Amino acid sequence: MLSRNHVFERDEFFRLLDLEIKRARRYQNFFSVMRFALHENGARGTTVRAKSLNSLVKLLKGEIRETDVLGHTKKNEIMIILPYCDSSGADIVDSRLNSLIKEFRLGKDEFKISFHLVCFPTEGTDMAEILNNLEGRIINASKRWRKDSKTPRVNQ
Repeated sequence: MLSRNHVFERDEFFRLLDLEIKRARRYQNFFSVMRFALHENGARGTTVRAKSLNSLVKLLKGEIRETDVLGHTKKNEIMIILPYCDSSGADIVDSRLNSLIKEFRLGKDEFKISFHLVCFPTEGTDMAEILNNLEGRIINASKRWRKDSKTPRVNQ
């Protein structure tokens, strides 16, 4: 299952996440799930938002492994499954993407990107628990948004 050049839709992504949970339980593997959400400041059109989300998808596609699964799960949300990525590996990915996204500009528009990371099984052992724990901190802000990198990550 190579997904680097493909973004899965919501239903397919969650089916693949369910399969990854089952595989990780059976073979006692680790994996991590990342969630990126774009939040808009002010009243701008959805076309601008879609362009910014597409820019974020392109940025992430260039940074993920071929085995990672990228999915468009909500209107302004992208999730990534990182197979065989334990807590220490997730911290490395977190750090790398954190610095990359801090440098990322969404053009003239004002958005903030919230970034959330959960590792199976330490921060969730089933679909509901993983999705509920995908809460976290804001790591990037465009021009007028205050960057907040001191808020702690969930279950760290």
